Amino acid sequence: MTEFTINDLVGTPYTVIANLILDHYAELGMNDHQLAIFLQIVKYSQLNEKFPSPDQLALVVKKPVGEVYQILSQLTQQRFIMVTTDTYHAQHRDQYSVAPFFQRVAQLRDQKQVVHSFQEEQADIAKLYKEFQVEFGRPLSPIEMETIDNWLNRDQYSLTLIRLALREAVLSDARSLKYIDRILIDWQRRQIKNADDLQRYKAKFK
Repeated sequence: MTEFTINDLVGTPYTVIANLILDHYAELGMNDHQLAIFLQIVKYSQLNEKFPSPDQLALVVKKPVGEVYQILSQLTQQRFIMVTTDTYHAQHRDQYSVAPFFQRVAQLRDQKQVVHSFQEEQADIAKLYKEFQVEFGRPLSPIEMETIDNWLNRDQYSLTLIRLALREAVLSDARSLKYIDRILIDWQRRQIKNADDLQRYKAKFK
């Protein structure tokens, strides 16, 4: 997982940070009042003021100090910020870290990527079924569809390998799933997993 922290973004244009925040804050459940305080914490951090007081924040966002205290507590509880402690000249100093927010952004992006990859895979599988129907010149029967599903999920043949086997069957004018199944079993025994493997295998007999 790619993680973003405020330290990673030091030296980059502020708009990079602002865009990440503005693009994802609502999706992560942060409301507008929390956003206003959060952005001020980021601003103060860039000015090397790591722990602005509630009074400072209240003055800038024009809110009562008590409300700022409440929002800071919410930001902490909802894992948008955390308070850390460092040591400077033998003195302990508290500071706000916005790393939790950027870590959640990274997790969100990873989750979206997983969903996107799954959707792409499902679309490719649907395309494979259609390719069989086109080559066979008819709709597939439920048993035929189950056979292809078994190739993918039980036997773990790749989409690429199944397509290659379909092409071999078409070239041999043998449009039969039983014929294709025998091809796949033979290729599995010979450890043929992709087009390059198949090309090397065929080259042996030229």
